[in-house]
Amino acid sequence: MEPMMPPMSRRKRVLVSAFACEPYKGSEPEVGWQWAMQMARFYEVTVLTQSLYKEGIESALKSLGSERPKPHFIYFDLPEWLQGLRKFSVGLRIYYVLWQKRGRAVVEREHRKNPFDLLHHVTFAAFRYPALIWGHGVPCIWGPVGGMESIPTPLLPWNHPVFFVVEVFRNLNNLLQAAPHSKLAKRAAASDTVLVSTMEMQSSLAKLKLPSQLIPTIGLQTRDLPHSSHRQSAGPLRIIFVGKIISLKGIDLALKALSDSGTDATLTFIGTGNYLPAARRCVEKLGLKDRVTFLGKLPREEVLAIYSTFDVMLFPSLHDTGGFAVIEAMFNELPVICLDCGGPAVAVRAGCGIRVPIGSRKSVIEGLAAAIRYYDGDRQALLAHGKAARETILDHYDWDKKGDQMNEVYAETLARASKQPREVS
Repeated sequence: MEPMMPPMSRRKRVLVSAFACEPYKGSEPEVGWQWAMQMARFYEVTVLTQSLYKEGIESALKSLGSERPKPHFIYFDLPEWLQGLRKFSVGLRIYYVLWQKRGRAVVEREHRKNPFDLLHHVTFAAFRYPALIWGHGVPCIWGPVGGMESIPTPLLPWNHPVFFVVEVFRNLNNLLQAAPHSKLAKRAAASDTVLVSTMEMQSSLAKLKLPSQLIPTIGLQTRDLPHSSHRQSAGPLRIIFVGKIISLKGIDLALKALSDSGTDATLTFIGTGNYLPAARRCVEKLGLKDRVTFLGKLPREEVLAIYSTFDVMLFPSLHDTGGFAVIEAMFNELPVICLDCGGPAVAVRAGCGIRVPIGSRKSVIEGLAAAIRYYDGDRQALLAHGKAARETILDHYDWDKKGDQMNEVYAETLARASKQPREVS
């Protein structure tokens, strides 16, 4: 008599909440898509997202080989009369909150039909909004989330009243959110695992005596990206900035640092934004017209190809949770000069760029200027830091490796939850 084979264990069922989810779009939609695809390698994944992403998602799924596990997508929208809210910034936030609240009923319905083993919120990757994953009697993972990064008072845009007011209110909101018994504390406490994308976010939770794990929310599909090795360059140092031209990106700090660096370095901006007129006026005032170029917004393919023509990235963002441009530049062997805050400070490790400490406006500009002088005067260090930057991205920001890391988080979360009784709220 042949021995009976043990039954095959089923794949555990996971719901991924991804309000934004679409391939090849960058930013939040790319984050939602990549986490969903990565976790489908290990689990039976259902993704809850919006129908506006359906065409892009379905097209991408068709192009994938049949051997690759794929998530199942549920498309959920608020009533049509509310969808116009998504057309402007404040309205999008209102729509998002309502989507999270009403989406709970969708999760409950799907959970009754075929129970989930784990719920995971991935987008939006901001801590200050509710999420539909809590209170279903199922282990849940929140994040990676960020957003606790605030602009220090000396670095606020004092000369630009509208931007100043926006950032002051954001700072105040962060102070309120970081207080004991705040919504942040309640949301983190309701999660079995909290993942954070910045050290500021982790520090805020630690002060509330709430544990978290630092995992950057962004990544790159490195095997699909073009790459050209850098060679030592001669002539003026070629600096690039890629991103939105808005106040929080520290554009004015970059321009003043360039002026004060005492070098003949050039700076090229790729991107657009409401700070562009002010940036142009700053260029005129500092006499940098011959050294600063604004190329506007370019397709991602062009940006990726253009990195090899530059030496270093300057990215003095004041509260950037992620920083896709930073990791793309590092992948292309560009060391990065950034402020020691937010997502860039996590990516730019020792030996692959320069993190300038946060301080007074004067000290920050001096730090950025000194970094420019350093790379201008030591091209061998420039090359060495660029190669180290690329290795950092390959080791820590490759999506497949991040998927392996998240799989470990899932396993640990499920193991802990199996030892604890759970209640449905």
